[in-house]
Amino acid sequence: MSDLKLRIATRKSALALAQTTMAADAIVAANSVIGNAADSNNARDSLTYELVSMTTEGDRRLDKSLASFGGKGVFIKELEIALLEGRADIAIHSLKDMPAEVLPQFKLAAVLKREDPRDAFLSRGGAAGIRFMDLPAGARVGTGSIRRVVQLKALRPDLEYVPIRGNIQTRIGKLAELDGVVLAAAGLKRMGLADQVTEYFSTEQMLPASGQGILAIETLNDETAQESRVTGLADLAQILARVNDVATYCIASAEMAYLKALNAGCQFPVASFAEFVCEDGIENRGTCGALEENANRIAQTLKIRGIYWDEKSEKLLRAENSGAIDLNSADSVQQAKNLGIELACAIQKQL
Repeated sequence: MSDLKLRIATRKSALALAQTTMAADAIVAANSVIGNAADSNNARDSLTYELVSMTTEGDRRLDKSLASFGGKGVFIKELEIALLEGRADIAIHSLKDMPAEVLPQFKLAAVLKREDPRDAFLSRGGAAGIRFMDLPAGARVGTGSIRRVVQLKALRPDLEYVPIRGNIQTRIGKLAELDGVVLAAAGLKRMGLADQVTEYFSTEQMLPASGQGILAIETLNDETAQESRVTGLADLAQILARVNDVATYCIASAEMAYLKALNAGCQFPVASFAEFVCEDGIENRGTCGALEENANRIAQTLKIRGIYWDEKSEKLLRAENSGAIDLNSADSVQQAKNLGIELACAIQKQL
């Protein structure tokens, strides 16, 4: 048995490093030694990893909104260059930071099981703080997302919404001058900061960003990939397949297909959220818990909801779609994409 080292491109932020380490540990665990260690025929090569960290344009330009200088791609470009130059074997991203479709040279090789997809509201005092709907008129709430702003305004048009950027700690620090801030629950939980949350918005109150809570693993596509300098990483696809969560991959495919069909990025107030639902209508919040409990069922129902802010009518458009997904089928990802595309068409008919 030999040692294989996976080189993983990641951003340098504390959250990115925490998430990448989490994903890397999951990859190693999924590819750990099997069978009797004394039986070399039943043992996989020992897999380790090293992080190749870097600062992206999105990390450097904190004085401007993302929409003003390139949108989502500004958080992944440098990592993709590392893949192309052979400095890394894979890159780990928050899926919500990725464009709706990766460039032709790359592919979305795998995703991890989704973390809590909801948005969280934080006010001074943490769990004991003032809840969002209880804020006094004119209170100031910080967020860097126009998706959040249009939905927050629908709930509380009497509040002032202040644009903020920066890492999690920087944005939480804004509570010294603001009455509240809105952040993704997944990042807070992965950083051990859930105790700072005053309340979570339900997905009925606020639809999360497409891909929110999902960690994505990107690689070169089969045509672009060159042989790795590490002997044994030629089976990279198989290594990553062992950690891929099929249900979450379908969820991600549906949500990103919706964005692509609408030609939307972070400069648009648009969002989609997909989740598998049980036959009794109980929703699994995208975590697919019921899928594990009901593995004997061939098809699962995937429900996807979407919003789109129409500037002309100044209305927040909504639509939803659902359909059966056969997770054992080679067509499951395309089935999920079709649901997202159909949802986008339903939105477009309202324009």
